[in-house]
Amino acid sequence: MTTSIIDESEVYGRESDKEALLNQVLSESSSQGRYEVQVISVVGAGGSGKTTLAQLLFNDDRVKNHFELKKWVCVSDPFDEKRIARAILESPGKSSDLSELEPLLQLLKETFSGKRFLLVLDDVWTEDDSKWKPFQYALKDGAPRSVILVTTRSHRVATVVGSTDTHGLGMISHSDCWLIMQRIAFAKQSGDLCKKVERIGQKIAEKCKGLPLAAKTMGSLLRFKDTEQQWQNVLDSEIWQLEEAAVDLFPHLYLSYNELSPELKRCFSYCAVFPKDHEIDVEEELIRLWIAQGYVRPNRRGEHLELVGLEYFNNLAMRSFFQEIQNVEDYDGFHEYLKCKMHDIVHDFAQFLTKNECRALGGVGRNSSSERARHLTILKGTEEEMFSSRVVDFGRLRSFLAFLFERVVVPQNLFCSLKCARTLVLCNCELVEIPAEIGRLIHLRHLDLSMNPFVTLPEAICDLYYLETLDINHCKKLSCLPQRIEGLVHLRHLFNHVADELRQIPQGLWKLTSLCSLTRFIVRSNSDDLAILKDLNQLERLHIVIEGEVDFGSAELGKKINIRKMSLFFSFEAHFIETPSCIESVEPPPHLERLALIGYPGTQLPSWLVTKSHANNLTKLIIDRPRNISSLRALWKLSSLEKLILYRVEELEYLGKEFFGVSKALHENSRDALDTLSNSESSFSSEAVAFPNLRKLHFRHVLNWTNWEDLSEDDEKVAVSIMPCLEELKIWNSEKLKMLPHRILRKIPSLKILDIRRCSKLRDRYSDKTGDDWIKISYIPRVHISDKC
Repeated sequence: MTTSIIDESEVYGRESDKEALLNQVLSESSSQGRYEVQVISVVGAGGSGKTTLAQLLFNDDRVKNHFELKKWVCVSDPFDEKRIARAILESPGKSSDLSELEPLLQLLKETFSGKRFLLVLDDVWTEDDSKWKPFQYALKDGAPRSVILVTTRSHRVATVVGSTDTHGLGMISHSDCWLIMQRIAFAKQSGDLCKKVERIGQKIAEKCKGLPLAAKTMGSLLRFKDTEQQWQNVLDSEIWQLEEAAVDLFPHLYLSYNELSPELKRCFSYCAVFPKDHEIDVEEELIRLWIAQGYVRPNRRGEHLELVGLEYFNNLAMRSFFQEIQNVEDYDGFHEYLKCKMHDIVHDFAQFLTKNECRALGGVGRNSSSERARHLTILKGTEEEMFSSRVVDFGRLRSFLAFLFERVVVPQNLFCSLKCARTLVLCNCELVEIPAEIGRLIHLRHLDLSMNPFVTLPEAICDLYYLETLDINHCKKLSCLPQRIEGLVHLRHLFNHVADELRQIPQGLWKLTSLCSLTRFIVRSNSDDLAILKDLNQLERLHIVIEGEVDFGSAELGKKINIRKMSLFFSFEAHFIETPSCIESVEPPPHLERLALIGYPGTQLPSWLVTKSHANNLTKLIIDRPRNISSLRALWKLSSLEKLILYRVEELEYLGKEFFGVSKALHENSRDALDTLSNSESSFSSEAVAFPNLRKLHFRHVLNWTNWEDLSEDDEKVAVSIMPCLEELKIWNSEKLKMLPHRILRKIPSLKILDIRRCSKLRDRYSDKTGDDWIKISYIPRVHISDKC
């Protein structure tokens, strides 16, 4: 249980957090309004100092003078409504003898009604909205600018309690960690020792990774080390595995962990297989590894395992088991990846939980005690160390993961030994050959051979009956897939992106009806290759390389209701007529959300692109290196489009108003023209809005673009709505573009970011405070103009 009492002299590194939180608590206005009770949540990892920050605020003189009534309650778990209500009502010398919740809540309402109060609810865990609502109703009549301050590890809790503001608590600096350690470790030590071990202590402080709890634990451990050598031993040891450290270091993490379901416990502890500070690809790495181990269980029949896995991840992320969670795009902007990391302390806790199951070779601070491990991670070492049966019993392993960046000769007997393995990751190991013995790994579900220089895959790989994921991305020398590929009947994901020498797909692929991802499918000119796709109706992601005139009808793309991402790459080595009939024969997937057209040879975009059904679904469109397109007339009709990237549109010199659906009639400055416009189907009305949901518009390397037509004065007399949701406009490497369309930009109040790079004429015109037209864009909150990309 926590209290509001604190010795401020023992707190380091929280001055800025305290001031920021004070500003939120004492502010006369907020996102909710000054006349309602505010709910402010402090959210952070276990041991980061949430309670300490709340204590600092609770005892501040400005807070004492601001609130008529102040209460501190440690909520913890379980959320006992009656205990909490009584604790809120208690005061020195007075306690409530009421035993039922209803009269307690009525008394609570009477006590706080009309008073400006601060109520701190420390360490809240419950995500049950029904338990929180009665308190919310009982406290809602407090005086204006009353505050309920909640501390929690879970963003979901912050949402459930209806937070009007949230303060995310980060980590403290290494120097502040060292100050915490010094205060505890040197409490009873001589001054001589303090000087001798200062350098060592600072290095140990860095291991705390900014977590106050870890610094306190290390200080407590080091206070019993009274020689320089003992301090050095601590620095050199695998300190996070020491039993004496574990008990004090992980109590809050244990509380979070014990709240998890058995499935989530398994998924979290499995994260010990990753190296420290590893950037984890959530969907294509973490979740698929969980699935391979059988940890992801659908809630109902037919539910996609990936969606269940993402739900698992979100549950763990809400409890602060992951950090630095962000969506990252690749350079072309088509693929988005959800990335995350684990804080070192959380990662060490996962290792502590799995010390008898996980083993790692190489690196610092890794488990190495278990000879009967189930999961083996290799970071570095000699081939003898990595593959010797004396190191580990390979026959017991369910996971073998090598995170190496050097050439390794993988012995053939390794594949004979991994008889229970479900996961095999040999990524970027400089493998020049995959032995046929890999076909003996009959339990394998996940096989990652990406970024290796082998030329062929053995036919024996098709004996992996249960294989679900085969990753051969960036295997740039791979020339063919096994002919017996139909043997992989459970294959769901074939990642073969950037396997540029892969020229042909085996016919047997048509039998893999569970396939969800196919990231490179080659279609030869005048072939029936597309017929292979006919029955692959579970596809969700598809990349097609087109090497000539083909008949798209045989692919029956229009029946593939699950495809959300598709890219069509027209080979630059192939010859196409300017308006190839094969393009218009495409019947696109009905629920397509992301589309990339790369090397498109037509003079006009395909008509099916802006038909009603696709206009209502498409959220991201990339047009990359089109060969003959000089006008982009109809794109404004894409009503659901949120992001548009135009890349190397070399024929585009003049971007006219038709890009926004504005009629050519507007080019004439006459009343007749305006009358014509008002009756034109292509003009704007209250129902017609150009790009109504577009948030990001990017132009990249549009090298011949010189003019962007603006609205005229007469145009502005017409009620024109253009990109009402646009937040980000990027223009990169368009050296010839002379001017921005100021009237159009003024019609976009939502615009927050203008990013101009390597556009010399725009740079000269709009440079901060020096360009002639800087004033015309200075109202945009974030303007970045640079000669660097």
